[in-house]
Amino acid sequence: MHLEWRIHRDSADFKGQAVEILLNALQGMDASLARNENAQHLSNVPVNPATANRRREVKNQVGRTKEAVLNINKMDSAALEALPRIGPKVAGRICRFRSALGGFHSVEQLREVWGMHPDQAEAIIPWFHNGEGVFRFLCLNQASWKEFQSHPYIRYAGANAVTAYRDLHDLKRVEDLQSAIAINDSLFRRWSPYLRVCKTRSDAVASSPSKRN
Repeated sequence: MHLEWRIHRDSADFKGQAVEILLNALQGMDASLARNENAQHLSNVPVNPATANRRREVKNQVGRTKEAVLNINKMDSAALEALPRIGPKVAGRICRFRSALGGFHSVEQLREVWGMHPDQAEAIIPWFHNGEGVFRFLCLNQASWKEFQSHPYIRYAGANAVTAYRDLHDLKRVEDLQSAIAINDSLFRRWSPYLRVCKTRSDAVASSPSKRN
């Protein structure tokens, strides 16, 4: 009698486990079907003809030559995404980094993009040139602390050092900064392409020819 009860109990446990396994398998199949249907739906979404043409043009441009033919400071996210080895995430990061910097002064800066793998950078850097380079500068004698702090290379400590010195001294050249604050050569080389000493209104007035009566 005890043996029959154990057999009955083990049989019930096995049936329960089998049912649970079957239910889990069915749920997995449902999820897989849903993913496939969603992927099929996305693949059937029509692409804007202008976007499709632009992507083909960029790919053909890269495919025709191994020279640097693409201006990294002009391309938008969609054009970058159309290239091999660059997906939507990396394309977006390139554009955001470029905007925060004020432009790339060298295509080698692509290596600094977050999530860019070394082999990926090696593959794509030869396609690009930097055009006219930096398109937005920081005026050493006019920019606010916030503007300095927002720059990816300068940040909080750099903003404090620059503004503290500037408040007490006149900066005539960008090079004056190197001997004025605690900054090494490597860091100065990163900063300097983005810095300028801008003319103030008083400078403009002083340099303008005096009016004759």
